[in-house]
Order: sequence, then structure tokens, then C-alpha cells
Amino acid sequence: MTIDLRFTGLLLLLILACTTVRGDAANQTIQWRSLKQVQRSLGITNHLWDGETICFSNSQDVLRFYPGRRKAEVNGTVIWLSAPAEGSITDGSWGLAAIDLDFLKLSVLPRPPDNAHEPLRVLLDPGHGGDDEGARCPDPLVKEKDLTLALAKRIGAQLKKEGLHVDYTRTRDVTLSLEARSRLARTKKADLFISIHANHARNHNASGVETYVLPPSGYPGTAEGSRVRGWQIGNRNDFHNTLLGFSIHRHLAATPETIDRGLKRQSFFVLRETSCPAVLLEFGFLSNTGEARRMLRTDWQEQSCAAVVEGVLAYARSVKALDRAVAEKRARDAENNERWRKHLAAQAARAAAEAEARTTRQLAAITPPVAAPLLTEPNTALSNTVVASAISITQQPGTNSAPLQVDTLLEFYAPDKVQ
Repeated sequence: MTIDLRFTGLLLLLILACTTVRGDAANQTIQWRSLKQVQRSLGITNHLWDGETICFSNSQDVLRFYPGRRKAEVNGTVIWLSAPAEGSITDGSWGLAAIDLDFLKLSVLPRPPDNAHEPLRVLLDPGHGGDDEGARCPDPLVKEKDLTLALAKRIGAQLKKEGLHVDYTRTRDVTLSLEARSRLARTKKADLFISIHANHARNHNASGVETYVLPPSGYPGTAEGSRVRGWQIGNRNDFHNTLLGFSIHRHLAATPETIDRGLKRQSFFVLRETSCPAVLLEFGFLSNTGEARRMLRTDWQEQSCAAVVEGVLAYARSVKALDRAVAEKRARDAENNERWRKHLAAQAARAAAEAEARTTRQLAAITPPVAAPLLTEPNTALSNTVVASAISITQQPGTNSAPLQVDTLLEFYAPDKVQ
């Protein structure tokens, strides 16, 4: 019993250390940026809370956020965030996910573009085809596979006139797997991939245009119930995906008779498995008879395809600036990570020294002044092992390795084990 009391404090310390490590690791899911951090990063000092939305503005940009929702607006164009903006302006608790702030700063808010666009290789992907008709409207009869092919050819012809190289995943009515479409992006050495679709919904009144890019790793898609995925091939282009998606969507959503449903995120196969920057466009709803009729009109097709072309050219003029910005961000992140690593190492060394000193004091305080030690040599060795384990725990916060076999210690100090 005497030995149990001597090591009770040490065991509690070790168990507490284990709990703290697990707790710290579990709280690192989303990093948040405060109101002041958002304003400083974006260079926006004015903000207005109207009871429903938070609006930030300066001479160039107007950003609107809906607390508790993922919906936001940038200069009138709807985008959907990776995580809901949370908190209140009035009590100072408002915050934006760090990943969304990065996307806004680097990929969404306009920067001075280059005068000339890069001669990019564009791979256009008319959705569906062959045995896969996709969505359809019965009256007038419109099959998605036919509409997407017509739109792709019109977009391709205009891009070629602008000096871009254009390839297609299909140029006729053939069946093509999702794997084959993504593979073509690699074999064609595409600089960007545009998948063209028409939408469908049970609500026959649903209408409007949507643009999709891949969610960042660890975040769900925009659709309710979307599951969180880990890192995918497409995630290495997250900033370029967002720039491409917003560049196209802001032009497409501004065309006449168009309802803006937003730049959204979803883990569609051709987005997550394509190695170059990629977007998926939903031009309208074939389940809506009125919208289906509109999508058959020549003037609508000309306007919509011209908007996509303008968006691609805007991307081509801005991609070099984004390359530089992303490279600078990664350099800053690497520098900050190294500083943080050194800080944690120094913090761990101090904690280890304090833990060792505290353990020494505790052992000295409870050791009776007799010549014969209460602990035999093997027990003293175990005590040293326990202290070393405590130091090891302090040096590895947040790791998934097992920091200590507490069950072994408890068994060793059970009453029937006392020598």
C-alpha cells in the first residue's frame, strides 16, 4: 500500500498527459480566423451587420456572409464556403475558416491580370454519351448527352479562335467511362479540364447555373449529407480549381435570364481524379421545361458559351499571378511550420525538465530517512522508465502513437504484487 501511494500522483500525471494529447489532436479539425484577421488579410476595414448578413466592403470589393451558413457572395456572385461562417459581429465571436480565407485572398478576389493569356491546353468533356443519355426533357425532347456535345463543340471553336489548344474527351455519341475521361486529361497533357453537363431535379421549378470544383481535403461537399473525403489527386490544384471555377462562374452567372446557384464544391469523380485544374458546369435544369426550351435557343447557347470562353481567358491571364502567390504562401507556411516546430521542441524540453524536477521532489519528500530503500533495484529502474515515458509524452503532443502502457504500471503496483 505504501508503494501505491508513492506513485499515485505520478500515475495521475501520466494519465492526464495522455488525455491532454488526445484532446489537442482532436481540436485541430478547422482553423478559424477572427474578424480582425479577415479584415487585415483582405485589406477591408469596413463591415456592416444588418441582423442577417455581414457585409465587408472597400473601393473594389463587396463580400457578404450569412452566419451559420456556407453561402457567401463576392461582388454579387454566389459562392459556397468549405465551412459555415460562425459567430456574431456584436459579441466579437465571428470567424471564417482559414481555408476559405485563403481561397478568397488567392483565388477569388480579382488581381491585376496579365495583358496576354497563357496558350493553355484545354480538355472539354461533354458529359454522358452513347448508352448513357444523362438527364432528359420529354417535351421538347432534349437529351443531356446531345446538348453537352453541342455546347462543347461551340465552346471549343471559340477557344481555338483565341489561340488556345483544344481537345475533347468525345466528339461523337459514344460511351465513355469516368476513368477514361480523367485519364485523357493526363495523356493529352491538359492544363485544365472542363466537364459540361445539364442538371435535373425532382422539383421541376428548379433552375439556374451551377459550377463545381473539388472540396479541399477534410471538408464535405456543398450538397447536404456529403461525406468528408481525404486527400485526392485533384486537391493538389485546390487554388487553381477555385480560380478556374470562379473565373467561369462569375461570367456564366451574369448572362441574361440566368439564376445564380453558386460556385459549389463536390467530390465528383472527374474532379477528384483529374490531375490538372478541373471544373464541372451545370448549365441549367432539363427537368424544368421552360429552362430546357431556353437551352435549345441559339442566342442562349451563344451567350452561355461565350461566357465560358471569357472565364477561361480570365483564368489564363491570371494563372501566372496565382502561381506566384501560391509559391509565396507555401514558402511562408514552411517557415511558420519550422518556427512552430522549434517552439514546440523548446516547450517540450522545458516541460520535460519541470516534470523530472517535480518527480524528483515528490520522491524525495516521501522517501523515509532509513538506510534501506523501500524500492528494490528493479523497482527503481521502473521508476526511471516511468519518468522517461512522461518526458516522451511531453515531446510528442498530438501524435497517434501509444504514449504509455498504463495498464502495465497499474498491474505492477497492484496490492498482490507489492514485495
